[in-house]
Amino acid sequence: MKNLFGCLFFYGLFFCVIQAQTAVVHTPRLVDFTTTADGNALRFASILPPLMQKAGARPAYWTAHWEFGDGNFSNEDSPIHAYAQAGNYTAVLYATPHYDDGKVPDKKEKGVVVTLGSGFARLEKNVFTEPGQSIAMRTSREPTPQEELVCIISYQHNSRLTTDGQLHLFYNEKRFPGTHFTLQQARAHFGETINTNLTAVDPATTAPREFDPAGLAATLSTTGESASFLFAPPPSTAEELLIQANKTYRTENTWRFTHLAPGERRNLFVSLLSTSGMVKDTNTTIHLQAIFEPFDPAVAAQEFTLEIEIVSSHDPNAIAVSDNRVNYRFVKSKDLNYTVRFQNNGKGPASTVQLSVEVPAGLNMGKMRPMDWYPKCPICPKEPTTRSCLDTSSTKDGLQFTFRNIYLPGSSQEDVNNRDSTKGFVKYRIVPNKDMPKRSFRSRAKIVFDKNPPIFTNFSKTRFKPGLSPGPKFGYAFTPDSLKAGYLFVGVSLSPYKSWRVYPQVELLTGIKGRTDLADNLLSADSTKTTIDTFINGAVFVYRRVIYDTTIEKSNRGFISFEIPLLLRKNFSPVFGAGVGVSTRFTFYNGEKTIVKRGVEKRIFNTTPDTPEIHPYAKTVGTETTSGHSTRFAVFADLTFGSVRAGPNLGIRAGGVLQNGFQPFVQVALEIKL
Repeated sequence: MKNLFGCLFFYGLFFCVIQAQTAVVHTPRLVDFTTTADGNALRFASILPPLMQKAGARPAYWTAHWEFGDGNFSNEDSPIHAYAQAGNYTAVLYATPHYDDGKVPDKKEKGVVVTLGSGFARLEKNVFTEPGQSIAMRTSREPTPQEELVCIISYQHNSRLTTDGQLHLFYNEKRFPGTHFTLQQARAHFGETINTNLTAVDPATTAPREFDPAGLAATLSTTGESASFLFAPPPSTAEELLIQANKTYRTENTWRFTHLAPGERRNLFVSLLSTSGMVKDTNTTIHLQAIFEPFDPAVAAQEFTLEIEIVSSHDPNAIAVSDNRVNYRFVKSKDLNYTVRFQNNGKGPASTVQLSVEVPAGLNMGKMRPMDWYPKCPICPKEPTTRSCLDTSSTKDGLQFTFRNIYLPGSSQEDVNNRDSTKGFVKYRIVPNKDMPKRSFRSRAKIVFDKNPPIFTNFSKTRFKPGLSPGPKFGYAFTPDSLKAGYLFVGVSLSPYKSWRVYPQVELLTGIKGRTDLADNLLSADSTKTTIDTFINGAVFVYRRVIYDTTIEKSNRGFISFEIPLLLRKNFSPVFGAGVGVSTRFTFYNGEKTIVKRGVEKRIFNTTPDTPEIHPYAKTVGTETTSGHSTRFAVFADLTFGSVRAGPNLGIRAGGVLQNGFQPFVQVALEIKL
């Protein structure tokens, strides 16, 4: 017994040690940062954990997203920032490892005390890319499952008057079955307040949003401008944008802003947490949409849609597709948008970057159209040139995009501080062929910088939704020994739309047959019965002899049946398919049953024995109505000819009912798959 307790104690201690070691291994990675004075500014320096190099990948490195707590941000490794006013601020650091095999660390928030302000209030950075924009967005990193990212929303007022308004952020597209993001936090530095009472815009109404004409009138009175238009509702485009966005996205967050001065720019930082359900959509492009809605009716609302890619790891070299699940019924009119991203991680610039993209069978390379690319340069002319350009061509296996005579810095160059300048991309659109097979397909890109070894991206995979194909059908069922005893049936089949592999099919068939006579049933038979009767006062003797006397049951029956066949089928070509299955048939019948007695009576008289009288007879003994139901099971195989994937086809089905042995049957049907 002591030995037993000793062993248990030893194993318990060993288990605790193993658990403790495991806990140490899974300690989360932590980041921190320090600040040091640099004149009237502060220099921020990150403290990062060791990188966990991904096997076979380029050298791993960190990138940073800094928020300084006053509306400004930076993506430099060690930025310098001057605060306009002295005070207490909360700075935030998001660190992202690339080519790394570890978990992304959580953000680091830390208080910063500023004793001396610069006195110069200016928004140092924003994410505007085009002139005239009122709103723009960018994310701190590509989304990966269960990681937090920052959506930077920059907005400005391009009018002459100070205005209030609202910012709307839409996410979680309805075209995807699950959600991608949940709101974690919004860091507002210009008095923006979230609207917690927001209700989604009802597409059936176009009621105007909030508008403060009195406040705007007061502003105009200081400038001496006309206020004749003040009581007009906001532009209809604001409502149209909001209605359309609510049709596209599941989730909306709204912030109210006030006193946005002419030409003033602001940044709002929104933290979104990626859900675990996002993993199924890896290598797919999704969208965020922001809408700038000023209450100044003289200024039109504006929207900005940001396309981002769901990735499984933070690898700058990747390919993504706009849709990872498409409806095959509408695939002919569907455009697939691909994005190939790359980064030069060398110690020097690249002058030639070649992207070779595998294009799966069924996509029409002849109708490929490049949509956007970076570095920006024109498409190469037919004649050779020494200028920067993008060359597009196709090979037997796919597409080739070649940037020629460009300057793409390397992330390891000594003079490169902004790693975004070392990245590039190509976006292109391609359409499916009309006869594209209904099979999942995928693409991968090979990237070559100058003459360096190639880099292979992930695979982007697109699958087809099953879709449903109803098929009205009607036909005739019979037994091989009695064609006339058959019956007509109608019904419908349901199967995946235009399947190219083995697929299930279910049917519902209804058969109808009117009353028909069944074979007579002999109940009894007697013959040569003799009787002697005396007639006419006993003077004449009559012999009665029944030559044959039978009792017969005559019946008829009609029925209605409901049959549920379940099949596994395969279309071997566009005009031929085959399948096997089982079925259950429920039959409800009614009819009549009549008992009839028949015979022949022979009368022989004493006076005329040579000329007997013959009297046949038939007598109905009784009649009753019959009804009932039955359940039968059957197995079968079938062949179809014609437009077996979509359209009319002729089917021949043969099998047997499993009742009292094997009773064979045949069905011939015309089906139209929709």
